[in-house]
This record gives sequence, structure tokens and C-alpha cells, in this order.
Amino acid sequence: MNIQAIKPQDAHIWQLDLNWSADSHTTLLSDAELKKINAFIKPEHRQRALSMRIQLRLLLSCYLRQAAETICFETGRFGKPQLVNGAVSFNVSHSHSLGVVAIGDNNNIGVDIEQWRTVENREGIVRRHFSAIEKKAWNNLDDCDKEAFFFSIWTCKEAFIKATGRGLGMGLSNSSFNIASSPKLLDCPLEYGQPSGWTCVALDLAKGVSGTMMVKSRQCLMKQYIFEPNLLPQLIGSL
Repeated sequence: MNIQAIKPQDAHIWQLDLNWSADSHTTLLSDAELKKINAFIKPEHRQRALSMRIQLRLLLSCYLRQAAETICFETGRFGKPQLVNGAVSFNVSHSHSLGVVAIGDNNNIGVDIEQWRTVENREGIVRRHFSAIEKKAWNNLDDCDKEAFFFSIWTCKEAFIKATGRGLGMGLSNSSFNIASSPKLLDCPLEYGQPSGWTCVALDLAKGVSGTMMVKSRQCLMKQYIFEPNLLPQLIGSL
């Protein structure tokens, strides 16, 4: 597969299968990465974390045109992972065996995915973390529509706080979204600019999975791909 290099206002979304066995590629990881992965108690969690991290390195190596094991990571002020050289920006999310990587040239990029599932005290979460507009929309829904709405709003909020780099420290209730047609940021803290300066895109994923990408840009051309680690894509053009 050939892909175009990232251009300004572009974003590439890659879907990853975390059931892919990465055991033969552990030499690509640093000691710190392996230590973090081995800290998972459940074997399936360790396996998926290993697969996610190795596929991330392989994917980024295509964009950076360098060996996967030579890629260096660091964290921003509030802990957001980023590349040391900053040639491209990325963000990752996973839910069960599905992983997603968002890649762009804008550091304010975030992505979140969630498989639909039973959530304990869902109504309490809505009361604490949804905005007044979101709560009103929630209360007007039929029960059969609430699961999809809940996870769509939740992934919007998570993608936004990840894009800002602040994470949960910003508070989920400080952003507000409308997902009636396509997702749109309605309100956010002033320090993150006007809501119109952000683009929010719903991802096309498997049935029963919600996903959202956020990027600080008035326009964004998003392309979705499926990553095949045994058949790496070739980059066309320059960064």
C-alpha cells in the first residue's frame, strides 16, 4: 500500500488488530517499554499492550523513514506521549482487541475508541460529566438509543482532553458536544481557543464501537486505513 505523506490539516487514522502476535519483535522496544508492558497482570492485557506498542513503532517508522527500534519518545508537560524529533504527531487508543493510531502534523490531536458495554452507574456518570446540553439530549432519548449516545459523547470528550494534552486533569464536564448529525464541539475552556477552531470526526469502526478524533484545526482531511504489520505501507512525498 502507498500512502501520501502527512500534509497540513491532514490526519491519518490507522486501525490495528491487537490479536496480532508481536512476540518475535520485542527487540524493537526499549527496556522501559518492556517493563511497563510486563507490569500488566493478565496475560491477554500484556499481549495486547505488546502488540499495540510494536505496531505503533512499525507504523511510525514508515512516516519517519527510520528503523522502528531507533524511534525515541518523550512526554509533554502533562504526560502526553510524543516523538522527540516532532516530525509528526500521534495519539493512540484501544478497546479490547481493537487499536487505533491517529497521525497528523498538529500536536493537538487526540483519538478515543470504546466498545459498547454495560457501564456501572451510567446515569451517575452522565450527571457528573455531561454538560447541560448533553444531559438534555440524553433525557430526550429512548432507552434503546442511550448506549450509542453515551459512548459517542464519551469518546468525543476523551479525544478532546487527549488532544489538549491535559488529560483527565482538565475535567470531562468542561467540554460540550452535539452529535445530532456529525460531532461538533460546542463549548470548551477559553485557554483552548474557540470551539470553531476544533474539528471533531466520528470514526468508521466495527459495529458496536464508537470512536472520535479531535484536532485543533478549522478543517481536517481525515483518511482511514487498516494497518497490516507484515505488509508495511510505503510513504510517498516528503514530510
